[in-house]
Amino acid sequence: MTLKQALQEAYASGDADGVIVTTLEVDHASLDTAILLVQNVDSELGEPGDALALPLEEGGPKVPHLLCAFSIIAPGADQDGPTEGKLQIDNVSGLLHDLMKGVIGYNEAIRITFRQYRVLPGQFAAVTGPDDDTLTGLEMTAFDLSADRAEGTIAWPDGRQQNVPTGPNAFFDRDSYPGLFT
Repeated sequence: MTLKQALQEAYASGDADGVIVTTLEVDHASLDTAILLVQNVDSELGEPGDALALPLEEGGPKVPHLLCAFSIIAPGADQDGPTEGKLQIDNVSGLLHDLMKGVIGYNEAIRITFRQYRVLPGQFAAVTGPDDDTLTGLEMTAFDLSADRAEGTIAWPDGRQQNVPTGPNAFFDRDSYPGLFT
């Protein structure tokens, strides 16, 4: 049985011994490298400021993630359409102040990716990649920063701004889709 099969079996069985470790990647064009954070589960992983190495993709190299506290409400949908999600990060204002200073003057969104890893006790070395429930392609649409907390609104990009008929983001153009322009 492979590790992924064991993880799927653990999910299905409701294995209470395993831990779900959630990571957050905050990226922007102004950053040299993305900020990688890992949610500390009841301080079991270490102290705030420590790092835990996890792969970003299946079979990829393990990269350090900074341990910190954050909470996530994923974007979703209801009968009125898409709903926004929320992100709250505690006690990392030093990291995020630098990020927000770098964002000024850019016309690009902050990109957010969540990854989850199912880890059995004492088996961090056996983790080869995130589970299948990774949320990618999210953007930070609003952000508030204080001395002890950062809060933001996250959502998937608004498709109304992406599928425009002309310009550098053109998706439906007159030559390929003439019926749309008559």
